[in-house]
Amino acid sequence: MPQQTNSDNLQEKLEEVREKEAEERAKKTAQKSDLPYLDLSARPIDQEALAIVKEETARGASLAVFQSENEKNLKVAVFDPQAPNTQKIIEDLKKKGFNLSLFVVSQKSLAKAFLRYKDIPSVKEEPGETKISRLSLEKLAKGLKTVQNVKAEIENLKQASVSQILEVILAGALQNEASDIHLENEENRTLLRFRLDGLLQEIASLDEKTAHLVLSRLKLISGVALNIKDKPQDGRFTIEIDGVKLEVRASFVPSPQGENAVLRLLNPKSINLTLKDLGLREDIYEIIKKEIKQPNGLIITTGPTGSGKTTTLYAFLKEITRPQIKIITLEDPIEYHLAGISQTQVETERGYTFAEGLRAALRQDPDILMVGEIRDKDTAEIALQAALTGHLVFSTIHTNDAAGAVPRFLDLGATPKTVASALSLAIAQRLVRRLCPECKKETDSTEEEKEKITKALKKLPSSVKAPAFSKIFKPQGCDKCNKIGFKGRIGIYEIIKKDTELEKFIAASPGHAEILEFLEKKDFVSMFQDGVLKVLEGITSLEEVESVVGTR
Repeated sequence: MPQQTNSDNLQEKLEEVREKEAEERAKKTAQKSDLPYLDLSARPIDQEALAIVKEETARGASLAVFQSENEKNLKVAVFDPQAPNTQKIIEDLKKKGFNLSLFVVSQKSLAKAFLRYKDIPSVKEEPGETKISRLSLEKLAKGLKTVQNVKAEIENLKQASVSQILEVILAGALQNEASDIHLENEENRTLLRFRLDGLLQEIASLDEKTAHLVLSRLKLISGVALNIKDKPQDGRFTIEIDGVKLEVRASFVPSPQGENAVLRLLNPKSINLTLKDLGLREDIYEIIKKEIKQPNGLIITTGPTGSGKTTTLYAFLKEITRPQIKIITLEDPIEYHLAGISQTQVETERGYTFAEGLRAALRQDPDILMVGEIRDKDTAEIALQAALTGHLVFSTIHTNDAAGAVPRFLDLGATPKTVASALSLAIAQRLVRRLCPECKKETDSTEEEKEKITKALKKLPSSVKAPAFSKIFKPQGCDKCNKIGFKGRIGIYEIIKKDTELEKFIAASPGHAEILEFLEKKDFVSMFQDGVLKVLEGITSLEEVESVVGTR
């Protein structure tokens, strides 16, 4: 037994000698490098700073960020400042706008820092990627089912780490199916808002320090410069949840009170809609289903940003995708990834515009082309010619209604005869909020509502059958819909399908008003009328339809 004790004591002494020698070597390295030496065993490690470089990268470079000041000035511990891996990480951090103070440490000091990685919250960040663990999300989801829950949780976390606050913001937005997250600087606060079903809702008010930390962390993971605050910057990152990746587009713009940020959440769930799920009337559904299976022609969707045009085009593509045909898309940017389709992204700053991309795509022997947007003469002319030379082309154009598509092409410089020959279908659409099925209430309509609905029904073509008009539903508000009365959105549509008569009319270069007059004599259903039909079906409210498309 005494022999064993003596052996243990000797081992301890040898270990002490080795540790002292290692620290002495670190001190000599520091002197040679003209850098300060540091022993981290007596220093606290800031886990927020540590998370700036992911663990695998830090271990590979024998480097640890152990302290941050104002999210810009970092203190970094290095074992060998001349090592290539270490220098690469240092340069990467500098490019991202960080100011670095380097300290030479021993491997024992680094080991202590690396142990702290296990204490970092479940949001793990690096430029371009943020991971939320499934268990963490499930735990958060239970408490973040409503906007009120998210507000309360953020209020409780105001003294917590920036990673925890960011985790709640992201998880809360996803749980409540927000399309956008807004951070808006005001004089004495920063307002956090979510866009839910098309409308912004205030979530929380962040103090100056918390908002600064959250904004800096978002800039870091979005891959934009932290030290640029007087110019707009765009970035993007990916949220990975249990193996499923969700793209986030980030926009940062300067304001008098500081920077504002908007995050667009591109949730893959939103493009899982089929043609049947879009909310198309049966007559429209049959027309579109037939037209998207034609061998050639141009099908245009119109409407403002956020009206669901991309979702509609993706539904078209999913309906017709099969191994026997080649589909190429040109997008700005690629928002969602689709299997079985060649997707390409335009890069205007490098000269790869929609027009150039379309020319290149046509050399790839495609059967079907999807062009994200037609916004200039070259793109318009190439898309129209492609439609006339055996290709089916899907695209979008910014106009207020379907009738506006024709004069818009003419404004871009296309010839009337070319438009008349190539255009197969023009679809205008908007998104209206669905009444919450849990709390919507059937009520008697007012005289004014009766008059509007009756007028809309009177102009319906005989081929469209309207539901019986007696009572209508209105929003109430409950816990399921965050007290709003609406949950989810659905499309309302109007379409113009080309026939021989319309082709001749377009070839005569008509104006917008003339086209509307022409359509009144045809079997045309306006977006407002389509909305009224959905009102009578109890899907939405008349006030909602009027707020989105007016009363035409």
